[in-house]
Amino acid sequence: MKERNHPRPPLASLACVNPACDLYGRKGGTHLTIRKVYGHDQIRYLRCRGCQEEFSERKNTALWNNKISEAKAISVTEHLAEGCSIKSTARLVKVDPSTVRRLNQKAGVHGRRYHEQAVQDVTVTELQADERYGFAGSKQQPAWEAELMDPASKFILAHVQGARDETMIRALLEDGAARLHNPQQVALFTDGLPAYRTLFPKIFGRAYYPPRQGRHGPQPHARYRIPRTAAHVQIVKHHSGRRLEQVEIRYAHGSQKRIAQALQRLGYQVPNTSAIERRNGTARLMSSTQVRKTLAFAGKEATKEAQGWWGMTVYNWSRAHRSLKQRLPEPMGKKSIGRGHRPWPSG
Repeated sequence: MKERNHPRPPLASLACVNPACDLYGRKGGTHLTIRKVYGHDQIRYLRCRGCQEEFSERKNTALWNNKISEAKAISVTEHLAEGCSIKSTARLVKVDPSTVRRLNQKAGVHGRRYHEQAVQDVTVTELQADERYGFAGSKQQPAWEAELMDPASKFILAHVQGARDETMIRALLEDGAARLHNPQQVALFTDGLPAYRTLFPKIFGRAYYPPRQGRHGPQPHARYRIPRTAAHVQIVKHHSGRRLEQVEIRYAHGSQKRIAQALQRLGYQVPNTSAIERRNGTARLMSSTQVRKTLAFAGKEATKEAQGWWGMTVYNWSRAHRSLKQRLPEPMGKKSIGRGHRPWPSG
């Protein structure tokens, strides 16, 4: 029997995938048994003692119903996360380009679902937001990505794609606020896009209704108060051609005192969006469809969207971040601080 190239997960870490079963999603028990093993990679076929449902151990994973070996499938996703294009990945791994496209789609969907499941009730007090442009189909079809990041841990809280308009910014901020433990305790750093200034009170403020004047007429529309624990600052860059002429700081909402507290916590001297801008550069290195001034853009919007989600998943959960520092449990000689750690935002 040929050995697997990657260790299989322990049986206790798997769970029943039948939503109608009382043991659905429960791990760590003895309710799963191995029915048989099959395929080149010796995949285990499992049976649940509770509902008698039988399913593969790859069910609900990115490798489910995969037609190539596990080693090649993992190599494909690793090449995609390192910035290789669809065709170059196919040449390096020696598979058909259609196989790479299929795995790219599956990895993107899997990364998005995992993000939606795992990133909940996060305690973050500072956020940076920015957009980066790309193309899909042709150079005449812009395809933007926008992200919301915790600058302290470099963790991406929200990721959306589409046209750079108010709808996109609303989806970004609403998705990020829904994942926070308390969205009214956030200092937000953004660029000068007007949509951020318009939407911040509605999403991070407190709604109230002023009393109606008189007995007739419609009820007043909701208005919004900005709590003392929330603030929004915009960093607007003025250019002359390609030359940066001036950086303007606009305190859009909340108090400057709240922004000063955020700067002190982050170790910044002035308001900026340096963390998310560095992330933009990293994202372009991790996805061939985001490389600028080349013909390496995605042929289809679905391809670019999947690569964007997969690259964000690898950045959040798999890749060590060397700019972060954390004290080692035990000093190693004169070294007490380690690199490459990613402290998970509390929550």
